[in-house]
This record gives sequence, structure tokens and C-alpha cells, in this order.
Amino acid sequence: MTNFQEENRNLTHGLKTKRSMLQFIFPFMLENKKTKEFAHRLLDDNFVFFDLKNMEQEDAFYGGSQINHRTLEQYFLPNIEPILFPGSPRSIEGFRRFTKSMDLTAAFQSPHLTTDFTINSFDILFCPFNIGMMNIRVTLPEGLDYTDVLYFADTFRVMEPIVQEEENTKISCEKGSYTKVKDFIFSALAPIMKDFIDQQKADSSYFGSLPFFIDERMYVVSHISVPENSTITKTDLYRAGQLNGYDRDGKPFAGALNPDYIDRYYKKNVYDRWGDETYYVTSEYNFACVTKASGELEELLANQMYGQHYYGLLLFFYYKIVLLKLTHEHSKIDIDKDQSDTEQLIMMITVFSSKYLFPEVNSSTSGKEIFKIIKEVFEIDRLYEDVKKTLSSLYQNQDNMSANRNNYLLQILTIYTVVSGIYGMNLVIEDWKGKTRWSKIPDYSFFEYISLFVALSGILISSILGFVALRNWIKEHRNQKKKII
Repeated sequence: MTNFQEENRNLTHGLKTKRSMLQFIFPFMLENKKTKEFAHRLLDDNFVFFDLKNMEQEDAFYGGSQINHRTLEQYFLPNIEPILFPGSPRSIEGFRRFTKSMDLTAAFQSPHLTTDFTINSFDILFCPFNIGMMNIRVTLPEGLDYTDVLYFADTFRVMEPIVQEEENTKISCEKGSYTKVKDFIFSALAPIMKDFIDQQKADSSYFGSLPFFIDERMYVVSHISVPENSTITKTDLYRAGQLNGYDRDGKPFAGALNPDYIDRYYKKNVYDRWGDETYYVTSEYNFACVTKASGELEELLANQMYGQHYYGLLLFFYYKIVLLKLTHEHSKIDIDKDQSDTEQLIMMITVFSSKYLFPEVNSSTSGKEIFKIIKEVFEIDRLYEDVKKTLSSLYQNQDNMSANRNNYLLQILTIYTVVSGIYGMNLVIEDWKGKTRWSKIPDYSFFEYISLFVALSGILISSILGFVALRNWIKEHRNQKKKII
């Protein structure tokens, strides 16, 4: 939603949509100790675990569309499949998806648009590193203006109203009326989420937000089908990427005036292999398929936005979140004091880099090219370079601190070894043989007091060092995998 006036140029007025299907993705932090309970509660609340082997789920969640599970499984590289499609709800190292079919009809009222819409289904995904994601699938009525669809997506994705137009928005359904999308989600769609979002680690006054990730707005995945005789311009595609709907006066707007700027945006963000029929647009706000295709081809494109493209986008979206999280965790660590946290962060970066972060996710030409654009827009390579520098810095600091600690410990042990060796060879206190005669201590000489101090303090220090080492070893082996995954 824009909060400033824009002159409208080169807009395709009267562009209608045949079908509009939107998905709204929102990440949050999971309560680590409550994940198992969360999964059980979801199953009790009519959510089902998404399983590629269950063919009945192919058309259960998509408002009349369907995805082909075999095609979806074969689309991704073999090393990606176990991560995206774990075979059990207990497979904590994968993206465990729980989905609830809803078919809930609701009404959207705002200053510039009033329309019904349908919530087809609702996803909650448990991802490694305590990252959770929710996804709302929405179908809009046929025949809406292109601008209406962009306006709805831009307004509905706002969890917490920021500007006046957003504050005047209302969503109504059989369960009640809500002026905030956040309240609609956490009251009407998935009220149990409130008990399992980690708000303390989020360190934010806003419910469920991540302190290291953009703002309180959902990411949009959209399939917009327009009539075959329509003309799709570069400006229309720019508006799709930026979700430019109506301005404050209720007029269609584009957030850029310079045609050269729009051309540069087009070259960077738009995949036009099948232009002028079908285009894919990627931005930090929306991943959109805008197409004039009809019949079986249009249906296939819609299904891909629920299947292959959805999961590919989800994976890179997850990459961005985790990389930002790792950088944020580094900023919070006091390296001199938080030794265990530093080691944990090193392990997290290592595990993520080796187990989850892959340069390619599928082998098809179009898939490679589309996801290359997504990867560039999300700046995955830059973020990963920052994390690699963080890892190098952590290793260097760890080595320096470990060397210093070892030097100090070696100095102390050397002193004790030398002193105890001298006393052991040259001075034996008869009172220490057999039954110890503590009453003789007040009569000790100066050197006997030194010998007693060395003996007792050596035993004490050795016991403390042994206890600390054993405690750290047990703690590391008991909690390491839980914390990381």
C-alpha cells in the first residue's frame, strides 16, 4: 500500500482476471520444547500430515485444482526430496507440513474494494532450526480487475495495520468480524498457534514476528490468469512484483515513473521464456505467475504454483530466513562470555551449510532459470558470504581464546607440578601418614603451610575442572541436536 501520490502512466486500464489464486506465507519462531505437542494438537484439530505417498491429498487442499505427487517428487533433485517431503511427522530434519482443508467463505471490505474470497486451506510447516511457517491459500472471484487482485494481496498480507487505509479494512466470516488480519488468522483460522510461537526469542512487541526479518507482512505467491486477448505490459508486471494496487484516491498506480527503471526491473525480476503469454515475476513481496494461457495449459500453470514452484520458492525463502537468523545470532553473542553459544552457532552454520543449502534444487532448464532469479532477488549468495565470514571470524576467535585459556591453565598446572614435585621429593609431613592429625596444623612451619595449601588447592581445582568438563560434555551431547534442528 502506497502512502504517497504517484502519477499513473502506461497502466493497462480495464485488464480483467479470469482466475486469481493467492498464497500468503508468514514465518515465525517455534517453541523448541513444544514442537511435539504442537504437532499433536494440529492433528487433533483436523490438520493432516502432508505425505506424497497419499494420493488422496492431490486435490484435497487447492480449491478445485490439484497437484501431481509423482511429478512433484521427481521435479526436485534426490538430495532435496527428504528435506521438502519427509515421510513421517516425526522427521525433524525435514519440512513437516500439516494442512487443514477449510473452504471458508469470507468478505473483504476496504476503502477501495469490497469482495468475497475463499480460504481453501491452511498450512503450518515445521522447519529445522526452530523456524515455522504458515501458508494461507486464497481464491478470489472470477472477473475482478487486475488492480483489485493486486490491492487485495497487498492489503491482506499486512498482519498489523500501519497506514489509515489498512486500518479501515475489515474481514468478516461466520466466526466473526476482524479489523486486523492477524486477529482473523489467530482467532478464526488457527487459534492454537498462539500457544506455540516463541515470542521471547522473537524479541518483538509484535506477535510472532522475527526481529531479523523484514516486517509484519506475509509473502505472497500468486497465480493470475487474464483473458487470451489481453495485453500484458512491463508496467503490469512491475505492479505485480511490487503489489501496486490503488493509491489513496482509489486510482490504479505504479510505483515507478521512469520507463528505463521499469525495463531494468523487468530484466532482473521477470522470467519471460513464454512471453507474451506467460510471465513469472519475483520480488521481495510477491512471486507471481501472470498468464494468458487457457484450457489445460492454464490449469497446469496453476497446479505448478501450488506444487513445484511453491516448494522451490519455499526452500529459498527458508534459506533467506535461516541466513538472517544466523547473522542475528552472531550479533547477540558476547564471544568472551558465551562460550557454549559460540560453539553452538558454529555448529548451526556448519550443519546448515552442509545439509540444507544447495546451489541447485532441480535439473530442468526452466526450473533452474526461474529459481536463479529467485535466488538473486533474495540475495542468498550475499547472505551466505556474510555467514561464511561470520564462521571464519568465530573459528579465529575460538582458536585465540582457546589458546589463551590453555596457556593460563598450563601455567597454573606447571606451577603446581613444580611446587608439588619439589615438596614431594624433599618434604614429607609425617602428620599426613595414616590417620590425619588435624590438631598438629597450628604448629606447622611456613613451608609446611605451603605444602598443605598446594595439596588441598590442587585437589579442589582438579575436582572443579573435572566436574565442569563432565557437565559440559553431558550438556553438549544431550542438547546439541535438539538446539540445532
